[in-house]
Amino acid sequence: MGLGVLEDKHLDHVPGTALLTDVVGAEQQGGLNTSLLKHAKGRDSDVMLVPQPSRSPNDPLNWPLWKKDLMLFFICIDTAIVGAWGPMISPGYAQMSLDWNMSYNELNGGLGWGIFVIGISCFITNSLAVIYGRRPIFLLGNLLLFISSLWAYFAHSYNNLLASRLVGCIGMSPFEVYVYCAVDLLEKVLKVGIRLVTATIADLYFVHQRGLRLAMWGLCLSVGVGGGTVISGYIIEDLGWNWTYGICAILFGVWILVLFLFCPETAYRRDESLNTDLGTYDHAEELTEKRAAHGEKVERVESIERTESGTEWSEAKHSYWHSLKIYHGRQCDDAFWKVLARPLMMLIFPQVLFSFFAYGLTTSWLIVVGSVLAQVFTAEPYNFSVSQVGLVAIASLIGAIIGAFVTGPLADWVAKSMSRRNKGIYEPEFRLVIIIVTLILGGISFFGFGWSIEVQDPWIAPVFFFGLQYFSVGFMTIAVYGYLTDCHRDKAPEAFAAINLRNIYSFGMNYFIASWITSQGPKQVFCIVGGVHVFICLCAIPMYIFGKRCRSWTSRVPIFQKVMSA
Repeated sequence: MGLGVLEDKHLDHVPGTALLTDVVGAEQQGGLNTSLLKHAKGRDSDVMLVPQPSRSPNDPLNWPLWKKDLMLFFICIDTAIVGAWGPMISPGYAQMSLDWNMSYNELNGGLGWGIFVIGISCFITNSLAVIYGRRPIFLLGNLLLFISSLWAYFAHSYNNLLASRLVGCIGMSPFEVYVYCAVDLLEKVLKVGIRLVTATIADLYFVHQRGLRLAMWGLCLSVGVGGGTVISGYIIEDLGWNWTYGICAILFGVWILVLFLFCPETAYRRDESLNTDLGTYDHAEELTEKRAAHGEKVERVESIERTESGTEWSEAKHSYWHSLKIYHGRQCDDAFWKVLARPLMMLIFPQVLFSFFAYGLTTSWLIVVGSVLAQVFTAEPYNFSVSQVGLVAIASLIGAIIGAFVTGPLADWVAKSMSRRNKGIYEPEFRLVIIIVTLILGGISFFGFGWSIEVQDPWIAPVFFFGLQYFSVGFMTIAVYGYLTDCHRDKAPEAFAAINLRNIYSFGMNYFIASWITSQGPKQVFCIVGGVHVFICLCAIPMYIFGKRCRSWTSRVPIFQKVMSA
């Protein structure tokens, strides 16, 4: 038993399990000469690179670290803008409902159709990204958001605005930023699971690097959603809600050019033997035997400019102008309809099903909080104005920012330290350990939020618990997406699309949550929410214990193999 993870009795190598660290600097691991595997450098010099990079300069894993981080930075800024786009008009809902002679719930529920559109269109964009690459889909998404923002700027009716937003929601689906348009904002802040971006991070970075990058990307998303809403409250008061879209149109127009110039394609086909974390046999052993037979020596490098001293690259490096091509050929030979159906079929995988409930239900509770903000803070005893309600977003923003600086380094540190204690062997289940933070602080935040509103505590109390929710739920997001990435890296986009079916669940919740809170009161509602949240977090315990056996099972049973090869 590896630190509580039950060993498998059927396979020599379970997909997801990987040799990650040398123990106390040892060069042998169970007879395996690890000196022939590429390592990181510096204080992580005992960490083996998973997956192993190829000998091609065009392999994204071989790009200099500054190039990877610069590209991720541009994608993060883009995601922040997309994150702001969804909820930015919510502070103006009260005035808009009066102008259009609609009830607040009718406006909120109608614009909430964007959730449904994202839930459906993400399957299309996911399939296109798997087959044709990440770059054209990122550019297409930004183009649709640019068109949608221009359209919404000139919209002067509810139907026109709704149509423009639905187009924008299709553009948002590659980012999966959870455009829940409902009352008051931020319910979608830490959707770090944004499917295509997460797959891109898996394309660019090794296992021990991903947690930090996921968290930093989540930070930018949080800043966009929270900061955008705070700013939009003042824009709506001074200039009108149309101008929020006018500003976004300008930003998306600029970022289409930025992505075109600085964000090349990251999908890459490399030799299967390099994927030491995949397959049902030990690729690490195969790789070391192959290198030993050829007398190869490997340097310890992480930001790889040249991977082996005195050895030429296996192919010529592509020019910058080549990287500007929007389409670089098919990245997958599977038929479109097979890739389209695969996310639905992957819900039968225990790891994916657990992630669907853990991530979907936990983060969807934030919708409940967002739905009650306007009701609570515009009424007695708070009597907030539109811009003041928008300022409540600062709490979630602070919680998310602090969480981002904690979750990423903590996730990577836990993975490496537990691997060292586990004789150098990394198990994806190690990612689930940090859910204990979500269990404790998340439960406190939901119970405390409902209770403080019920007894009409000063505004600082519910606002504090609101921020605590975003801090705690961030740990769940990082854990689930890191876990899924490591379990099914070769099918990560499909797995992420599967768990994002929770958009449809969130869409349905949008229609009854306001009346539920009105009829039963916030304390009872959030006690129920808190109880379900705690139960979901506790489900991570059996997933941690039996996760490796589940991965083995899904690698051996024919029905799962048919899904993976469908």
